Order: sequence, then C-alpha cells, then structure tokens
Amino acid sequence: MPALYSIYDIIISETEKRPYYFGTFEDTEDPVIDWPHRHDYYSIIYFLHGSGINVIDFKEYEIMPNRIFMMNPGQIHNWSYENNTKGFILLFDKYYCHFENNKIPFVDVPKEYRYLIQSFFRHQISEYQKNDMLAEKSIISGIAFYNSVITRIIAEHNYTVNTIPPEMVNFISLITEKKTQNLSVQSYADMLHLTVDKLNETCKSSMGLTAKQIIIEQKTTEAKRLLYFTNLSIKEIAFRLGFEDSSYFSRIFKGKNDITPIMFREKVLENQKKVL
Repeated sequence: MPALYSIYDIIISETEKRPYYFGTFEDTEDPVIDWPHRHDYYSIIYFLHGSGINVIDFKEYEIMPNRIFMMNPGQIHNWSYENNTKGFILLFDKYYCHFENNKIPFVDVPKEYRYLIQSFFRHQISEYQKNDMLAEKSIISGIAFYNSVITRIIAEHNYTVNTIPPEMVNFISLITEKKTQNLSVQSYADMLHLTVDKLNETCKSSMGLTAKQIIIEQKTTEAKRLLYFTNLSIKEIAFRLGFEDSSYFSRIFKGKNDITPIMFREKVLENQKKVL
C-alpha cells in the first residue's frame, strides 16, 4: 500500500506541532514524500488559480479555479499541477473535530459563496499565525462554520456521492504497486482472487471502464506526474511504467490524452515560462 503520512510529516517547517494547519497553497512547503500516498488527516484544498489533475482513490479530477477538494484520512492521493497554481489549504487531524462532508471529492464554489469562503480562509490563516488560546477556539468554530456552508452548497446543487468499492481500491493499489511491470489482466485477477470476467464486471459497474482501460488510465496518470515533476526522458518514463517500447507508450499516452508525451511536457514548460 502507498505510504501513510501525518500532518507533521507534511508541515515540517512549523516549530510547534499542531493537529491542524491553515495556509496558502503557493506558500506551503512541498515535502519530499512518496507519490501516490495516503494521509491520516483531513485535507481541504481550495484552488483559486491554475490547472492540473488531482487523483483521489485513483479517480482523476480536474484542478480548476474555485474548486474545493476534500480528501479523507486513508484515501490514496496523487496530483500534478502548474507552477502558478494558487489557493488555500486546510489540514486537520481526524480526531481533532467532526467533519461531515467526507463523501464528496470536490465542490465547485458558486459565485455567491466565493467572497464568503475566501474571507473565511484568510481569517483562519490569520488566526493560525496568532497561535494562542483564542485562535484555537476560532479555528475549531471556523471548521464547523465551513462545514455548514459546504453542506448548504452540496444541498443546493444536488451533488451525488460516487464511492469506489473496496475491490476497485485493491485493484488500483496493485496497479500502483506493480507499475514497473507489464502484467496482464489475468495476472491482476489472480492476485485479487477473482476471475477476469468478475474483475471486468466490477470495473465497468464502478468506473465504466474495462480492467485493461483502467490499467492504461492509471499508468498514463502516473506518466503525467513524471512529465510534470522530473527530467526523465520519455524512454525512461516508459520503462518505469512497464513499457518495453517507448513508441508504444507514446501511442498509448496520445490515445488517452490526444497529445504525445513530448507535446505534454512542452506544454508544461511553456506554462512555467509564463509564470517567470
């Protein structure tokens, strides 16, 4: 299984260990950790600017302005984003306070709520920096306030819960664990103690894709991360993901994303230059 991290593993520059953290996305440190990984805390990210992908329990979601992601303790997480991405971060320990909206992966903040929620985050960051008894009380009540606002947005806009069954989590965890190997669907089914037909049936009912398509989707998502964050060559990335032929890997990547890995990397570099 992917590594499990606490808040104290992620927020390493704070002199005092606290079971919560408020900050801006762009100013929060980027620690050296394994990807993908799991958290043992709640993670709420409100994106104000930028783009990319956020992968929660192996399902890919687009990062876009005014989208709030809500990740629960134990969920498997991976992402890639542009250098100019900005927003707010709230982290808090799973034992710290009650949080209700833990089955919705993201919420798009309507225009009429944006000023309210952005003001909330700015106020809570200020309280976090004060770090006294009144600040902690403000943070606890603030999380409850945030929870009530998000509950209202979810109710008003009819968000539906789309959970992934345990069999799928186990399957995609295996893909991640064995990502350097070129394994058949039959091999995965054997490791999961399922028939190929049962594995495909589970994949189609929960994600609308065959097992083979999910394998390709997970590997191309990991390829995006490597293209974003490393200087590995296309051939090296292909090898890391279990492809013996880099040309075949490029065809698979283009089939999934409509652009080649080289074009994808060029686009990333172009976006980075715009920020400089």
